[in-house]
Order: sequence, then C-alpha cells, then structure tokens
Amino acid sequence: MRTSALATLTLLTIGLVNGQYTAPDPSGFQGLIVEPYYVADEADAANTDGGPGLTAGTKVYRVYADMLPGYKLITVGGFPGYPMSIGTTTAFFNNEDRGEAWGRSIPANNLDDNTVAIDSWLTFGAASNQHWGVLKSDDTDGSIVGGSNNNDGLLVNEAAWAGAPLTEVDGLYATGTAPQQLVFLGDAPTSFDPGGSNTYTNDNFAWSILGGVEGPTAENRVLIGQFATDGEFSFCLNLTVKIPEDSICDDPNCHNFLEFLATMEPADTVGGGFGVQNKFNHPTLCFTSSTAIVDCAGTPGGTALPGTACDDGNADTSNDTYTETCACQGDDCEGVQGGDALPGTPCDDGDEETIDDAWTSSCQCAGTITHIVENDALAGISLAPNPTADLTLLTFRENMNGTATLTLMNLLGEVVMTQNIASITPGSTQAVDLSSCAPGAYLLRVSTEAGQRTFRIHRR
Repeated sequence: MRTSALATLTLLTIGLVNGQYTAPDPSGFQGLIVEPYYVADEADAANTDGGPGLTAGTKVYRVYADMLPGYKLITVGGFPGYPMSIGTTTAFFNNEDRGEAWGRSIPANNLDDNTVAIDSWLTFGAASNQHWGVLKSDDTDGSIVGGSNNNDGLLVNEAAWAGAPLTEVDGLYATGTAPQQLVFLGDAPTSFDPGGSNTYTNDNFAWSILGGVEGPTAENRVLIGQFATDGEFSFCLNLTVKIPEDSICDDPNCHNFLEFLATMEPADTVGGGFGVQNKFNHPTLCFTSSTAIVDCAGTPGGTALPGTACDDGNADTSNDTYTETCACQGDDCEGVQGGDALPGTPCDDGDEETIDDAWTSSCQCAGTITHIVENDALAGISLAPNPTADLTLLTFRENMNGTATLTLMNLLGEVVMTQNIASITPGSTQAVDLSSCAPGAYLLRVSTEAGQRTFRIHRR
C-alpha cells in the first residue's frame, strides 16, 4: 500500500464549570461490530498481480462503530494514557498493486482489479473514493467485485464463515459524492503498508473526520477499518462519539461528547456534576479473533455460521439456513429465504379455468376448477363473469335447443335456488342472479335433454 498524505487532527478540549448538570447517556454507542467479510481461496493466493503475502485461508474482517440514529463518530484511536492496539500473529495482507493505507484513497475503478477489494486499510466510513462501507446484510445494490466483476475472475469463494459471497453483495454503498477528507493526529501505523509491522500500539494516534460522521444508512454504522490476515486478529480501540443536539441538556456546559475507552482506570469515574470524567467502557472495544467471534447459536468458535443449516420451526419452509444476521429462515414455495409464499397463501397457477389458487402443502400452486364436464355434449356451454358480484351469464352453444333447468347449490350440496328455462335457442344467454346469495363458492348445475354440466361459481 502507499501511504496517503493527511492533514493534522486538532483535538479540542471543553472546559467544564459548575452549574446545572445532566449526566450523559452512553447507550447511543451500541458497540463495535466485527464482520467476517471474505476468505481467500487458492486462486486468490495464486494471483501475483497484487503482490506477495496473500495465502489461501486469509480471513478479511471489517470493523464498524454501531450507533443509535443521530449520534456521530468523532474520533477513533489512542488517547493520551489510553493506548490503542491493532495486531495479528502473522502479517496483514497489503495489496501492492493498487492498494492504499486508507480506504478513502482507493479509486473505485480499481476495486475490480486482482485482490484490491480485500486489501487492508483504516478508514472513517469510506471503502473507496466513491463508496461508503456497509455491512453486507445492509447492502441492497448487489456487487461490483468478485467473479465476473473481477478482471481476474477472483474473489468467488463462498466460505460459510464469511456469509454472503462477494459475487452477490460487497458492502459498498455508492452515495454519488466522495467521502469527506480524513484527518489524523500522530504517526500512522505501518501495518497497512507492504512489509509493515504486524502489531501497532500507540496512545497518541487518532483518525477522524472533522465534525464527525453518521453511517450512510438508517442503521448508523460507520466503517473504521478492513483487515486481512491468516493469523489471529486482535485490537483494542478508543473512540469519541458526539451526542445528538436535541439530547444535550440546556446548560451550555453540558457534555457534547462521550469517550469510550478500552481500558478504564478507577479515577475515570470519580466525581460528579461537571467534574465527572465523561468516560465509559464497552465490552466490544477489545477483540481477539480466536475467542471473540461466536456463531449464530452463541458458541465461540462454533459451526452455526451464516449460510449453514438450522431449523426455523416452520414445517412449511425448506432449506432452513442462518442469514447474515443469524436469523434462522427457510425458503418459501418460490425458493425465497424468509419469503411469504407459504402453503395456504394465494398464488397464480396460470390456468384461467381455476379460481382460489393457493400453494399446497407440497408447494404446488393449484386452484379449484370452475366447471365439471359431466357430458361432452354440453362442453360448449360457458359462464362469465366468474367470480361475480351479482349477475353472471350462461351462454349456450349454437346447435343447442330444448329446455334446461339451473340448480344452484352450496358446497354441502344444499339447493339454494332453482331456475327453469323454457326454451334454449342456439347461442342464447341466460342471466343467473346471485345477488341474494351470501359471498362464497357455489355449484351451478345445468341440466338439459343432452346431459348435465356443473360449474363452480364464486360470488364476491
């Protein structure tokens, strides 16, 4: 990777004086999310366009700060007296072709080149110069990397550990505007440059966007780094979050910011009023990949991962698997995971001669035939409209003559109405009035000298 030239981050301190005080609420920060993003396979490792260092089995992690709506991420890093650390037991993979040390510096048109899309970098929301990063589960616009989208046909592995493959979703969110300028304070780690160190610890380095940022989607998650390594990945991070303006108390000296620290000292929570240190801890601020990633059943290192089989408890679904958010969902009758095309729900069997089409228990779309031919001689009789709100017309064939009797029955076979037709003329029609009948399905039997025909008719 090539190191970008960045501006200096100026840290501001807020003086606190005695006065009316409202204690800050730390719940606006929901925690850091570590997303399993991709696992390199043999083909990825064999490609040398991106330089050496990528091995089969290398895992790519993305880390997000998750906040409630309205909260802004201000700073991530190491603060004086509160060091940050990022490390691996081997080395981070860094693409030497078009990779960068910062996500914002990667040109979007390079994301489809060799292994650029799984490069290691730090960021403050951006995954390229034209994209923000989002969890794959929040990505709704498909993929521009992997497989046919990749110039070398790479990044096609469908390892269950990483959830949805990059050929389907890539966690890239195009906003149409370039991400804001990133700034940092102190000496940036060399871990994200080719040949850089595998561990980094510092209490005087931080990266930020002045004024802070919210995530690009309603979930308000801000990407802070992508890390690719075949070793054990770990970090401890500190961050600052800005409280929404409408949540700040009326006194001008009330806290505007919350500090979240990976390691807390007893003195950090001593005091009250404006003198209290506005500092908090959160269990997700430190992470070790060997123990911290748990499966969908809550078991560390377990095998119940997104994409693996489960049981959603619904006998009407099939192929039950865990989704990226660890929801156990099965396929509906149309093969859609979590879909609503379940047995008993409406469908369209494509047959105009049927009504009340619905999915069966075996996921066959079937309707009820609207007529029963009991004598071929009467096959030319038709009935329309069906269903009807009140009147429907019975039309006889052109060569029919004689008399007829119409018998309307409910589905229990009980006679609801009888109507006699004194004379049938070829091609004539006869109105059948259902306006006095309750809505529902009925059987209309037409009896002539040539035979009988029964229609199933539905009154709306």
